[in-house]
Amino acid sequence: MAFDINTDELIKLTAKLGSLPKQFLPSAVRNTLNDAAFDTKKNVPKTAEDAFTVRSKVLFNSRIKVDRAKGWDINSMVATTGFNDSGMESTGKGLEAQETGGTVKSSKLIPHNMGRISGSYARKMKTKHRRGNVKFGSKYVLLKKGGKGTVFEIRKLSKGNKLIPVYTYVNKKRRTVKKAPFMLPAAMIARAKIPAFYKNNAEFQIAKYWK
Repeated sequence: MAFDINTDELIKLTAKLGSLPKQFLPSAVRNTLNDAAFDTKKNVPKTAEDAFTVRSKVLFNSRIKVDRAKGWDINSMVATTGFNDSGMESTGKGLEAQETGGTVKSSKLIPHNMGRISGSYARKMKTKHRRGNVKFGSKYVLLKKGGKGTVFEIRKLSKGNKLIPVYTYVNKKRRTVKKAPFMLPAAMIARAKIPAFYKNNAEFQIAKYWK
């Protein structure tokens, strides 16, 4: 994330920093970039909920990482905010595709709302219906025709069996993901605060020198 110093007040503060020993201006810029990156991280849970259905709020609270700006060269400083996909590479690729739109590898089993907690699209799949727990046989059956079908849970009742749809089956290896950005909106919210971040950091560095 980069920023411009384009107001009279910020230009004056920059001039004051420039008159101090050489480490003070880079420190103010570096801290400003880091403030913006962490503010982006803070914004992500909200912008993700605005962009699509979030079934695991922990995901965007624990997996968003910040790489801090470092060094003393203002022209090469950069702070970034992104998704830590370690151990969750497929999720990371899916979110990347949602940010820009595109295609991703697709499971042939697409969750059905009836397989979710409370039958709600906004909720996770019930534990017993998660892919690793679905074993075809006495408890689950796949009924398909051509390249499409449905996976049913076989629920035994006193008067016979009841079939509950838990997955839709589609014989495709890839699927198109509609563009639904969440990182860019989070960054734009933070970007609007950069002048205030810079002002605070510049004033802090000036006060630190004269202390």
